[in-house]
Amino acid sequence: MSDVTLALAVLFPILLLLGVPIYAALGITGLVVTWLTNVPLVFATQSILNGLDNFPLLAIPAFILAGNLMESGGITNDIIRIFRRSFGHVHGSLGIVTILSCMFFAAISGSGPGTVAAIGAIMIPAMIRQGYPAPYSAAVSATGGTLGVLIPPSNPMIIYAIIANVSVTDLFAAGMLPGLIVGLTLAAVAYFAARRSGAVVTQVQDEQEQDSVASLMWQGKWALAMPPIVLGGIYTGLFTPVEASVVAVAYALVVSLVVYRSMTWEGFNRAFEGAVLMGGALMIVVACSTLFARTITLERIPQELVELFSLISSEPLVILLLINILLLIIGTFMETISAIIILAPILVPLVRNFGIDPIHFGIILIINIEIAFLTPPLGVNLFVGSQIAGVSIEKVFRAILPFIAALIGLLALITLVPGLSLLIPSLLR
Repeated sequence: MSDVTLALAVLFPILLLLGVPIYAALGITGLVVTWLTNVPLVFATQSILNGLDNFPLLAIPAFILAGNLMESGGITNDIIRIFRRSFGHVHGSLGIVTILSCMFFAAISGSGPGTVAAIGAIMIPAMIRQGYPAPYSAAVSATGGTLGVLIPPSNPMIIYAIIANVSVTDLFAAGMLPGLIVGLTLAAVAYFAARRSGAVVTQVQDEQEQDSVASLMWQGKWALAMPPIVLGGIYTGLFTPVEASVVAVAYALVVSLVVYRSMTWEGFNRAFEGAVLMGGALMIVVACSTLFARTITLERIPQELVELFSLISSEPLVILLLINILLLIIGTFMETISAIIILAPILVPLVRNFGIDPIHFGIILIINIEIAFLTPPLGVNLFVGSQIAGVSIEKVFRAILPFIAALIGLLALITLVPGLSLLIPSLLR
């Protein structure tokens, strides 16, 4: 191991242990390695600028803004009302409603924590009022929020597609069937967990929820039409993912301001402020992570990893098993976007060398990220859910364990059956 590789392996973990923000740890490590390799420092600035100079990145803040506008404009309430009316007669129905609402919201926002914040802010207090344990209420919302990165459009998918040089549209299509399977499985887990805890049938409190499901669907037609318009436009080639993100923003604005007339000036400001802060934070992470990833490439670490794994096994399934174990461990302490930008340049050449489709691997990587959202010490969804519910992370984590077990089982299934990821992209080509 060279001195430079040793610096990479030692400096970054030490900075994290010292509590340095991850973007700063990535940037500092990248600069130090650039200096040690006697590469001109202009390499660092070029790496950062090249990392940000990707047109598809424009879709990320726009999808975040569209999700924020849905929440501020009250569009999310219609979605939840429809699902509550549909499943209110089922024991533990609010857990199912939370998961299904997260699935629907995920088809717009592209963000895991954003989905938890939008749906959890409504559903967690409602579940607690109905007698559900607070840790369970937070656990369901935190778990449902993970669907924000698997069901397209997805911000992490956009980042991965740029790095792996694959089609964003194909990757979005690949996430549809796994997203549906994962969402329905999590809803089933929520149902059985609620029955085991003796949850009662939800009492309908909203007068509008007394209407029939068909009537509520008609009232919520503008909310229900949003994902088909955005995703349908992408898959039919009517517009690109970036253009789709702008369409989503325009649609959410028009519906909130003109149709619902529910958008306040305060809500409007809050939606834009949230999008700017989250989008800006992501871009800083992207910039610093790109520099770090370039230094890894300079040290030929991807090539060395290919050689190492080739010595271990020549079977693609064994390689994927080892990668899944690695990703599950790394996901506990590394931020999502950073993990993708750092690991994708290393792992994509590896999986391609073993004949694994990078689209399929992208979905595997995203599901690992879903699990990482729920595992301490850096489980972002775990933190958001516990803060909304006002309970400790330890209690929420205990309640979330059945959902994590289900996600690990689904990760194994999708790893073993590539057709689940590749069927829809192949049909759309």
